[in-house]
Formats: sequence, structure tokens, C-alpha cells
Amino acid sequence: MKRSTVHGFFAVVCAGLLLTSAWQAYRLFENRQTINAVNAVPDSIRDPDYEINPDAHPAVLLATATALSAGGQFEAAESSYVKLIDQQQLQPLGQAARYNLANHYLKRGMRTDLPGGQTQPLIEIAKQRYRDLLHSNADDWDARVNLEYALRLAPELSENDRDKGPPIKSVNVIVPDFKLKDLP
Repeated sequence: MKRSTVHGFFAVVCAGLLLTSAWQAYRLFENRQTINAVNAVPDSIRDPDYEINPDAHPAVLLATATALSAGGQFEAAESSYVKLIDQQQLQPLGQAARYNLANHYLKRGMRTDLPGGQTQPLIEIAKQRYRDLLHSNADDWDARVNLEYALRLAPELSENDRDKGPPIKSVNVIVPDFKLKDLP
């Protein structure tokens, strides 16, 4: 092999490594900006004039919705989650938003300060949200576990169980001169 061929090969490898390094530096810069924006979310949410920026990075929208949910601003959190789900659909952040929205409904449904008539529909919505998430990503075990928990909180009745009405009392009948051996 000639020296010029080796030098050419070395130049191509160096150029490839330089491009890879530049790409990674750009990604690091983007990630740092996103992390700084996400870290600033909880402080800015406390401001009563805070408005959600729909053009913000999806990670910032997810952090905003999570902070709103944790802060008790349920309607604003719900709208943020829905916007993010619409934007991201099957992307990882969209799946995380679906999961967090289902958790949001489940937590609201488990609150004890709500009347009983309001908690049941919230748990039903949470169950449906977990099912939607599992339909698009069947390997999400966290969603499976939470769906199982929601089903324990609000079990579903089959169509036959609903039609039966209240359970009938069972009565022990004593038959004189009857022995258990008499049965076929």
C-alpha cells in the first residue's frame, strides 16, 4: 500500500470522526438547553400569569404538564398532556404523556375529598387511557400494573352480572333422614 493511500484513508476517517464530534456537540448543546428549560418550569408555573408555550420543546411541555398536575392545576395539566399527545402520537414523549395523563386521572379518582359519584368516572377514564396506551405499546408493564390497580379499585361487571340485580340470599335446607351418601 502506498503512503498516499494510507494518508487518504486516515483523512477520511478523521473527517468522519470530526463530523460525528460536531453532531454530538450540537446534540449536547440542545440537551442542555432542554434541561435548563425543564428545570425552570416549576419556578415559572407559580406565576399566576404563566401561559403554556405550545411551541416549546416536547420535553418542556411534558415537564410543565407534570408540574401542573403535581401542583393541583388539573385542568391546565390535562390540556397540556392532550396537546403533547396530539403533537407526539407514537413518539416516546407522546407515550410518556399518555401514561402520565392516565396516572393523572387515576390519582384524581382516588382522592377522598371528591364525592363518590365523581371518582368512579375518573377511574373509568384512567382505565380507558391505560388501555389506549397498551394498544399502541403492549410491552409497557407500568401501564399494565396501573390498569390492574384501577381494575381493583373499580371492577368491571359483565353484562350478565348487571342484569341479575341484587344477590339472592342462600338458605340452608335441612331434610330429615337425608344422608350425604344418598346422592348419586
